[in-house]
Amino acid sequence: MRVDGPTDHSNLRVMSTDECLTRLASSAIGRVGFVCDGEVLVLPVHHVIRGTEVYFRTAGGSKIEAASDHSPMGFEVDGHDDSTHADSAPAGWSVTVTGAASVVDDDELVSELEHLHGSDWLVGDPDAQVWIGLRSHTIAGRELLV
Repeated sequence: MRVDGPTDHSNLRVMSTDECLTRLASSAIGRVGFVCDGEVLVLPVHHVIRGTEVYFRTAGGSKIEAASDHSPMGFEVDGHDDSTHADSAPAGWSVTVTGAASVVDDDELVSELEHLHGSDWLVGDPDAQVWIGLRSHTIAGRELLV
């Protein structure tokens, strides 16, 4: 295996921030992770990327509660290519974002996010949902190449 660019201690290729943002935007579904009542929760969400920030809408109380407190939150998107699975592991990648969550209360931003998000992914009553923003502190990605 020949890897172009830097690798980490596990020989995974380290992705640039721009490549991480491209990969984040390439998937409509990711996972948010946060602590609620002393337990770590990881939940799937539909999301959009705006600049270096991740946004998702939810009616879920635990995510809103975490965002209202500006709590730390993690976000992850990954992918793999099963067609490369011959005698070795499939090629795959993972991008993580960590930062502080907050409820979006700017009407102009909400309108922009709804335009970016589209209505195809709406589940439930959109009037009962709020947008949560994750202001990134770190964005990191790794790729396994075969």
